[in-house]
Amino acid sequence: MKSKGLFITGTDTGIGKTCIGAGIAGALHKQGIDVGVFKPMLSGEKREHPLSDPAILKRFSGDRNTLEQITPYQFKEPLAPYVAAKREDRLISLASIVNAWNSIRDTHEFFIVEGAGGIAVPFGENYLAADVAKAIGFPLLIVASIHLGTVNHTSLTVQFAKHMGLEIAGIVLNGLDEAKHGAAEQTNPSIIEELTGIPVLGILPWLDSNSPKHVIEQTKVSIPLQTFL
Repeated sequence: MKSKGLFITGTDTGIGKTCIGAGIAGALHKQGIDVGVFKPMLSGEKREHPLSDPAILKRFSGDRNTLEQITPYQFKEPLAPYVAAKREDRLISLASIVNAWNSIRDTHEFFIVEGAGGIAVPFGENYLAADVAKAIGFPLLIVASIHLGTVNHTSLTVQFAKHMGLEIAGIVLNGLDEAKHGAAEQTNPSIIEELTGIPVLGILPWLDSNSPKHVIEQTKVSIPLQTFL
């Protein structure tokens, strides 16, 4: 049976993609769904580090695949994958990523795939994160900030994704702080939906991936997981 899944992207780096993706993976795993994870490229940290993105995704999801299968390519410097690879005199083709994906795609019934940075980040020579998402074929879940400035960033991300012919499952707004819940935070969700035509599926506070139980519980109450199944 062909696996289902989501491709998690964001409006920026450091926006909370890994925590949101891990929370979804963990919540589905708790429901008895066989969840796998895939983050093809990692920059600036080693996948073996317990707090690396692939290690967090693996831990939350219960994925039995190795970290090398989950993240086949890693680079030393915290740069866009293409730039980091070039500085190491490496050239990673889109076909290589697709081959790595094809080697694990049938190992689980549902996958969380995470990009790097935003949807227009260069992954290699002449291809972007968007091209990887298109090759894998899962709908996008866009993680964005809830704060001032997010309307522009989110609208541009949606427009570019649509231009690339990508399906968008929805948007999750991250980083809500009740102590700073001003007019921007109150109005951004509705104006984003109005301008983009894409549903805001959830609004979450900034979560700590060191607390899996809390992240999973918060994800379950904030995001309609059945939407993705």
